[in-house]
Amino acid sequence: MENLDLNKYQLAWKNEKSFQAEKLSEIEIQNFMKSASKIVAQYKRSLVFDIVFKSILLISFLVLIFLLKNQSIAILTNSFFVFIATIGIIWQTKVSKRADKISVTKEHLKDLLRAYIDFYNGLYVKSIFVNALSSTLFFLNGSLFYLYFKYEHIPTFELDDFIVLTVGIILSYGVSAFAQIKQNEYQIKQLESCLVEIEENTINASSIKKYRTNRIKNIVTIGIALIIGVIIFLYLIFGITR
Repeated sequence: MENLDLNKYQLAWKNEKSFQAEKLSEIEIQNFMKSASKIVAQYKRSLVFDIVFKSILLISFLVLIFLLKNQSIAILTNSFFVFIATIGIIWQTKVSKRADKISVTKEHLKDLLRAYIDFYNGLYVKSIFVNALSSTLFFLNGSLFYLYFKYEHIPTFELDDFIVLTVGIILSYGVSAFAQIKQNEYQIKQLESCLVEIEENTINASSIKKYRTNRIKNIVTIGIALIIGVIIFLYLIFGITR
């Protein structure tokens, strides 16, 4: 009996599958990348959101400086937070401009994807740690406002207050940084997977559907994480003021 040539049949099956799959033109893939999947746009939105959020926090700390003008320590503390927020805004603005330059200088889709992957493996990773500062500043800002509206000044902290405040700072920064790092790794894998399929000419309509499904799952996961973060934030705020 003649031996079966498994490689021949596997190749024939792949060719049949490739033939049946609905191939996409580069223009369709590029439109998918820029509008449908939102993979690249999510990075830019997160940078813009963080810049706006830090700007709001900066203004809030300035308001606290005005409200607490009779407490020198509070003024110095809030001035330090204003400085941190300002540095963060400047850094994130610089990163956002670097991201915009990539799309301008790269015309071919594959070159654009490679450039984005390199960018988000490099400079953007550093910006994640700057981004995570927003959560900590938000926690501190909310705590100070709550104390002011409750006591009309910032009371002297006891040891347990410092412990709760320290835990809040560590959690707000650590959880935010960890979540964003995981999000960044996921997005990079999406970009790398898309690049491989484009280079191998295997991307099709089912691939786009898969990317969209994964994106929805990722958004839901992030939403749940945000809700949990808000619950922890409120718990710590009320823990300080008990």
